Amino acid sequence: MLKATVFVFALWLLAPAASAADDANAQTQSGPDQIDQADSKRGDEEQAVALAKQRLAETLRITAEQIEVRSVEARTWNDSSLGCGRPGEMAMQVITHGYAVTLAVDGREHAVHVAGANAIVCDRPGLIRKEFRPGAHARGLDLMVEQARQDLATQLGAQPDEIRILAMRPRQWSDSAMECPEAGEAIVPGPIRGYLISLSYKGRVYTYHTDMKTVRACPRIESA
Repeated sequence: MLKATVFVFALWLLAPAASAADDANAQTQSGPDQIDQADSKRGDEEQAVALAKQRLAETLRITAEQIEVRSVEARTWNDSSLGCGRPGEMAMQVITHGYAVTLAVDGREHAVHVAGANAIVCDRPGLIRKEFRPGAHARGLDLMVEQARQDLATQLGAQPDEIRILAMRPRQWSDSAMECPEAGEAIVPGPIRGYLISLSYKGRVYTYHTDMKTVRACPRIESA
């Protein structure tokens, strides 16, 4: 009877230690990835803020210490101007990820858009444009891109979400065939305004031409 009592008492003493060990193991198994992701995101934001402050300081000819940080938001834009293009200014039509940083100097706010090592002071009246969202850019272009993705996925036997969008560049086609005539097609002379859409699947790049009414692979995708 005495031995049984001692054994139970020993188990009672060891239980908290075992529980603590289990908790530590659980944290070791699930914690690092989450911590690494959070640290990486925090590091990207800090780098974007530092670059934004540096660019604004250069623009206003002040020191970075005079600048107050108001907010930092992850954004995605539809061209290389980061949503800050001026009227008539050409920019590469490519999805660009970055941060919209709001800074303040003497109570006045300034918007700085940052992507990688590029930072643009973007706070002139009427200069800031909306970030990329479905339907926000060139009404109908997103629909054409989606049609191209669906067509490519069907021809390759892939899923549409496996198709990456690389770029959307404005083009002026010489005729209604968008410079990719099909057999027996009636062709009307241009110019025809549209876009060249670049897609990627498993490392290979495919291009589509669109006149904002229809899309076609160009060059034609050969069956496997």
